[in-house]
Amino acid sequence: MDPIQQNIKGVQELVSSKVNKITYGSETSEGVKGEKEDVLTLNMSDDELLKLAKEWTNKYRGYEAKIKPRQEANKEFYLGKQNGTGEGISANLIFEAEETFLPAALSKNPEAVVWGDNTPEGTELANSVKTMLQYHSDVLVLRRKLTLMTRHWSIFFIGIIKHGWDSDIKDIKLEVRKPQNFVFDVDGYVDSYGDFEGYLGERIEISAGKLKQLFPKAKEYIGIQTQGKDATKVIYTEWWNDDYCFYTFREKILDKHKNPHFRYGSEEAQGIDDNGENIMVPKEERNHFSKPKKPYTFLSVFSLGEQPHDITGLIEQNISNQRRITRRTEQLDYNLSRANNSDVFSGTNFNQETAKQAAGALAKGNPILIPAGGPISEAIHRLNAPSVGAEFFRELEVSKQDLRTIFGTQGITAQPQNEDQTARGLILNQSHDTTRIGGGIGDAIEQVADNIFNWWVQLYHVYYDEPHFASIIGQTKAVEYVTLSSDQLDRQLVISVSPDSMKPKDEITVQNQAVALWQAGALDPKTLLTMLNIPDPQTTAESTVLWLLDKSAYMQMNFPELTQKLAQMQQQAMVTQGGIPGQAGGQPPEAITEPEPETGLSMNAASADLSNVPIT
Repeated sequence: MDPIQQNIKGVQELVSSKVNKITYGSETSEGVKGEKEDVLTLNMSDDELLKLAKEWTNKYRGYEAKIKPRQEANKEFYLGKQNGTGEGISANLIFEAEETFLPAALSKNPEAVVWGDNTPEGTELANSVKTMLQYHSDVLVLRRKLTLMTRHWSIFFIGIIKHGWDSDIKDIKLEVRKPQNFVFDVDGYVDSYGDFEGYLGERIEISAGKLKQLFPKAKEYIGIQTQGKDATKVIYTEWWNDDYCFYTFREKILDKHKNPHFRYGSEEAQGIDDNGENIMVPKEERNHFSKPKKPYTFLSVFSLGEQPHDITGLIEQNISNQRRITRRTEQLDYNLSRANNSDVFSGTNFNQETAKQAAGALAKGNPILIPAGGPISEAIHRLNAPSVGAEFFRELEVSKQDLRTIFGTQGITAQPQNEDQTARGLILNQSHDTTRIGGGIGDAIEQVADNIFNWWVQLYHVYYDEPHFASIIGQTKAVEYVTLSSDQLDRQLVISVSPDSMKPKDEITVQNQAVALWQAGALDPKTLLTMLNIPDPQTTAESTVLWLLDKSAYMQMNFPELTQKLAQMQQQAMVTQGGIPGQAGGQPPEAITEPEPETGLSMNAASADLSNVPIT
């Protein structure tokens, strides 16, 4: 280093050195530090996020290779195409059991239950939220989407529903997503609440033009990748963990942000300090959830908490039964076909063509012309096909019952009438199977509905800046109207699902039981009317009790105009019969009710027969 460079370096060290220098104040100063950031800004570089996405995709690839063949096998058996020909089989019991099981497990819409803080304001808010939840259950066809979600679970070992906000209609939305389009954390699992523990990615197919609209900042990159053809179908991936979300398309981060479905705390000005600067204090935002969550709800039943998907499913458990049923059905069809086509034609009378014509005529029941040759008695010979034993049919029936029992549909599947089985036995059998459906899988579906209702309330907190309107049909068959906004959600609510609200119920049995208990004197009127599914059991019970105790009071309360008209009619009838008692010219009451005995000349003469009466 030459002398000039040494002098320059010495000055730089002298200026930058803090030796023998006094530092005044803190290194941090008041005011804005760095660039202004939105509350949803994610402080992670694009390179870091791309590295994460590649790592997660590569890790899931090996796991997906093992689960995918099992999913495909379930789908083939559900469709009845497991024979390799692409055509459906004649005895697809898996499809029958699945499509019997689903309506039974989801016979009704889940009913939301909302608890407040027992104050009048809290009770009113709880009622408004419950009405809004019932409204969205109807308009978002919740039961139908739960059915599709459950069908996905039975085939793909997991069911997925996604929550969000529809900016077009300015309201919440609910979508069933395809499980095969997801990339899961291989160490993650679905917990008891229906949430996925771990990261995940969803592959979404969309047109290039729509992708440009969603991510205008990456418009140029998307155009290069698709050569400017906006109709081209592309797939991008939406990555989630509880705290943030980002989107990848090939080697590009399309967007990144914190979880948008959570209201993060911010700062607000409260007063001015001595230097004229605003005093900023943290502002806590109200949420229904205590922390951010991925906007998905999952259905998982047979899980050990060791992997994303269930370890098995109802269809997979029945594949061996279905194969046995298919083989037995095909064997029965073959034996019956042999019984109808076990004819041998003599070569001295028939050639290949004439034998084929004769076989067709016999199958149709038509007469045939036997060509000349050997004796007619030897021209055609029928071989007796071996008969099918009764144990064959019993084994086939046992396999079918085993399959239905695993699904829990044995008691509710259409079956031939059994004269030896009592009605009580049929009812108990059905009750057993519907309890199996409701208790085994129905509980898991109810928890999914519980999670969905809680998610909707969280979305009300985040997106309902303006009042939203809802209407439903109430218990009294009257329309109930409510409006709800995030400002009204000023207290914590407890959201749940009414137990067994989706379980199948035999209404005829329940009503017959109610009538029997009423006749035995073991039931009060209100409970009876409730079990009979009367729209407003409280009001009806009150009217019934009043009718039994005081019919006049009942008439005056419910039909005041009719009561007044009846009174007028009675008065008019009394006038017609001789006047109104107490008025001039009218008869006194005793003259009508107790008339004087007849006397004088107008009396009838005594009968002559009285003289013949013996005196004792």
